[in-house]
Amino acid sequence: MKLPAQLAPWSAWLALLPAHLAAPLGQMLLRLQPLVGRMAGVAACPDTIPAGAGSIARRGQYQHLLLSEWAVLDAAPDEFIRRAAANELLFSAPEPQVQRRAHICVALFDAGPAQLGEPRLAQLALFILLARRAQDGAADFKWGILQEPHRLHDNSGRDALRSLLAARTLERVGAQHLDDWNWALAGIEDEAEVWQVGAPGADATGRASAHATIGQSLFDSSLEVTITQGRQTRRLQLELPAPQVGAALLRDPFKPPAPPRPRTEIGAGDTVSLLYAPRFAVSGDWIVAARQAGGSVLHAVPNSVYAKTGKPRRYHPTPDATELGVVLFGKMLARVVSNGTHLTFMRFPSMVLGPPRSVPHPPLAHFRAPPGLDRWLPTFFLIDHSPTGVGARVFMIDVDNQLVCWSTGIAHSMHEVRFDPLTDKVVGAIQTDNMLLYARSDGKHTTIHSLAAKAAQAETIGEYEFAVLQVRFGGTQDGWLYAMQLSVGEWRLIDRKATRHTRILVPHGAKVIGVTRAVHQTGHGPALLVLAADRLTLELFSKGDKRVVVRSEAPIAQATLDPSSDRLCWLTGAHELCVKNVYHSGPPLLRVGPAHQAGGA
Repeated sequence: MKLPAQLAPWSAWLALLPAHLAAPLGQMLLRLQPLVGRMAGVAACPDTIPAGAGSIARRGQYQHLLLSEWAVLDAAPDEFIRRAAANELLFSAPEPQVQRRAHICVALFDAGPAQLGEPRLAQLALFILLARRAQDGAADFKWGILQEPHRLHDNSGRDALRSLLAARTLERVGAQHLDDWNWALAGIEDEAEVWQVGAPGADATGRASAHATIGQSLFDSSLEVTITQGRQTRRLQLELPAPQVGAALLRDPFKPPAPPRPRTEIGAGDTVSLLYAPRFAVSGDWIVAARQAGGSVLHAVPNSVYAKTGKPRRYHPTPDATELGVVLFGKMLARVVSNGTHLTFMRFPSMVLGPPRSVPHPPLAHFRAPPGLDRWLPTFFLIDHSPTGVGARVFMIDVDNQLVCWSTGIAHSMHEVRFDPLTDKVVGAIQTDNMLLYARSDGKHTTIHSLAAKAAQAETIGEYEFAVLQVRFGGTQDGWLYAMQLSVGEWRLIDRKATRHTRILVPHGAKVIGVTRAVHQTGHGPALLVLAADRLTLELFSKGDKRVVVRSEAPIAQATLDPSSDRLCWLTGAHELCVKNVYHSGPPLLRVGPAHQAGGA
C-alpha cells in the first residue's frame, strides 16, 4: 500500500489496515499530530559526577594544561604568552556522567457511554500518535482503560488496537476508578507522562499530566478535540470520515476487504451496446442490456458487494427483425420485435401474449417506429387476472410521442389482439406492478394520468398551467415525484404529497437521468440525477446542494435510474456495465466488462 509521504511516521500502523481505511485514518492523524506534539527530551540529573578527562576546553586550571601547550612554552615563550592572553590555550576538561532516569508514557482511555461511537475514532488516532511519540522519545508506552484499574497493557500493533476497540462498556468512570488508578500509578516514576483521554468535563486522576477531551460538535458532524498539557491548551474541529468508513474502523478495521469480484465473462459477441440504455426489472433484482451483436443479456443485481454474482441470461436476436421494446419482469424478458410488416410479442406474462404472437403493423399515422432505431421504445405491460377484468395490455410510446395499446380481454375475444391509439404529446411515463403513470403536455398545459391494471380508462391525477418538454417520475405511488423540464437547463421538481415546487438549473450540456429523494437532506426533498457535460460524473442536484454519486475514468455513454430501488446503472465508453445504489458509497454491486477485459479488477 502506497501512502503519502507525510504519513510515513505512522506507516507501520497504517499498513495494518486495508487501503480504503488507512487513508481516512491517516488524515485524522495529520490533523491531530500538531496538538499532541513531540515528546519532551529527558533532562540530565542535577548532580553530575566527573568521570575523567574526556573533553578539551579553552579555560581551566593550569594543572590541566595539555602537554602540547607546555611544549610551546619551552620552544616559544612569547607565543605561549600571546596565546594565553587571547584565551587560545587548551586544557583538558572533565566529562560529566549524565544519569538518565527511565522514561514512560501512560495513556488511559474512557471506554464508557460518553465515548461510544464517533469519539472512539479520535481515540484510535490518539492511541497511534501517542505510541509513535513514545517510540520517537525512546520511551516505553503503556495504556489502560479507565474502567479497568490496575491493568496496564504494554502490547502494541494490531492486538493493541483490537483490544482498545473491543473495550466498550456502559459503565461510566467513577470516583472509585480514579482512586484505584491513583494507587496503581503511584509506583511509576515521577517524570512519567500520564495522558487521560475521555469526555469533556470528566474528573481526572491525580497523576494525569495531559488531558485529551473528545466531544460531539453541536453544529455539524465533526468532533471537538481539546488537548491540555501543562498550561497550554489546543483545540481542533476534527472532521470525520464517511459513515461507512467510520463504521468499518470501529467494527473490525483489520478485516480484509472482500476480494474484487472479477468482471463476469459474458463471452464473445456479448459486449453491451452503447446505443441502448439498460432497463431495470419492473419487480425483482435484474437488469437487461442490449448486446452489440444483437439480442439482449440479463444480469442479476446482488444485494451486497459481497454476494456472489450469478450467471447472465442471454436472448439472441430474432432473424430479420428489429427489437423495438423490452419489459423485464424478474428474470423474464418480454420483447416486441418488428419485421417491417408485422409486430411479434414474446414472453409477456399472458396466455395470449406469452407464446410468440404476431399482429399486423399499425398504420404509420398511429404508430411510427422506423427500422434502424438506436434505442428501445418505452414499453409497458399491465394485466388484470380477474375473470371479468380488462385483461392484458401492452403499451408503447412511439417516436412521435404517441401512446398506443395492444390488448386482449373481455371487451373482445380472449384470443384477439386489439390495437388502440390512446393519446398523443406524451412527455414521460413510468410503470409499477399494477399501474402506468404518464404525462401529457399540449403546449399550454401539462397533465399527469394514472392507469391502473384493473381500470379501463386513465384517471387524471395532476394538472399544471404550464407546458413542459419532458417529465421524469420518481418515488412510489405512495408519494410520486415529478421532474418537469420547462426549458433547456431549467427543471421544476414537484413533490406531489408535499405540493412543493423546487427550481433546479442544470448546466449546459448536462443530461438529466432521473429524479429521486435526497435522503441526506432534512425533509427528504427531491433531487435530480444528472450526467455532467464531460460525461465523467453523475451528480445529484437538489435545492442548495450538489453531490457527486459516480466518478468514472471512462466517459459514460448511458445511465438509467430505477426509482423504486434508487439503483443506478451506467455504461462506460469501455463497454463496462455497473450498478450501485445512489446513496451507498463503496464499490458497485455489479460490474460487468467486455469479454477481452474479463477478470480485471
